[in-house]
Amino acid sequence: MTDSFLNRLSFNKKILFFVAGLAMFILSIYLTNHYYQVKFPVGFGSASACNINSFLTCDAATLSPLSNIAGVPISIFGIVMGAMVMLFYMIDNKRAEGSLFLLLLLNGIGCLILFIYSLVILGTLCPFCTLYYLASWTGLGMMFQNKADRDFDAKFFVTATISMVISGSVAYGFTNSKIENSTARSAQIVAMFKNLNNLGTPAKASPYRLASSTEDFKDAPIQMSVFSDFQCPACNALNLVLPTIEKKYEGKINIQYFFYPLDHNCNAGMTGPLHQLACEAAYLASCVGPQKFKSVHDAIFENQSNLTAEWISNKGKELGVTECMAKPETKQAVVDMITQANSFNVQSTPTQLINGVKIEGVRPLSDYTAIMDHLLKENKAKN
Repeated sequence: MTDSFLNRLSFNKKILFFVAGLAMFILSIYLTNHYYQVKFPVGFGSASACNINSFLTCDAATLSPLSNIAGVPISIFGIVMGAMVMLFYMIDNKRAEGSLFLLLLLNGIGCLILFIYSLVILGTLCPFCTLYYLASWTGLGMMFQNKADRDFDAKFFVTATISMVISGSVAYGFTNSKIENSTARSAQIVAMFKNLNNLGTPAKASPYRLASSTEDFKDAPIQMSVFSDFQCPACNALNLVLPTIEKKYEGKINIQYFFYPLDHNCNAGMTGPLHQLACEAAYLASCVGPQKFKSVHDAIFENQSNLTAEWISNKGKELGVTECMAKPETKQAVVDMITQANSFNVQSTPTQLINGVKIEGVRPLSDYTAIMDHLLKENKAKN
């Protein structure tokens, strides 16, 4: 009878195998928490160790259709996988080898599919997801490399399956409770909004409007200033929410756009490269003028995952603004907007000012409607 898988490993490799399982477990917990923070944010701040730059970001994956099954984050199943690897390490049951190998194989294939989807379709890479993939492939590779006749323990496999079903059911119930509590949440969001300081409106209004109901920006009941970056995935997510807001509050809202590229080529606050095409994209949008701005703004975001210097250059030629994009005055106009944003301590994108109150990150649509309905009620009461 052959030794068990773990007995065939050296001490260091045994530790590596356990660490791989532990990493899968911890990373999955983080990603599950990140999912709920993005989908159901509690405060108005926005910060995540998982968002490094426009390519290395968790938000694009979190906001993608493959991040969940019926609202259940797939990272939930990663928690179970990590737990099963650690359980196998502790019980060292040879009969469970075949079961764990099958689980790791299925998990590894899923990781490969998600990795390719992220790179090819999303054009980004989730750092913590990638670490999970590497930990998963490490465990699978070690079992494959030290293969021998493997028994299949139905109990171990069924335990893992039941654990996933239970975890998924709990997460499903938790997600639904979040959705069902939208009324209470709306009241909570409005209360938090009212308790925040009013920072006022940018001294110089932006000529670029995404929605316009009055000539003077300050005359609308709802005034929204957006500080955004064309290469920021969360900004793109906000861009998908704004049309619904524009339609719902048509004639009652002004939305002005301010360039805030996280790019050291025009943003002195950036110490190194991050979104390296963001300044050029801003120059392009700036040069087309207020009338064409919205259509170009939308076109850039639609092509965000495929944005290249060539695309920006070709778009500039198509619109006849190549010469304008190269002018020092164009860069200075973008820099002036960045300087204005700094007075509101803008540190991430998207950042919004809604009637003077700063909100960081992209919110669920229900949060925006709760705040804006409240502002309309306040405005009606005053008049």
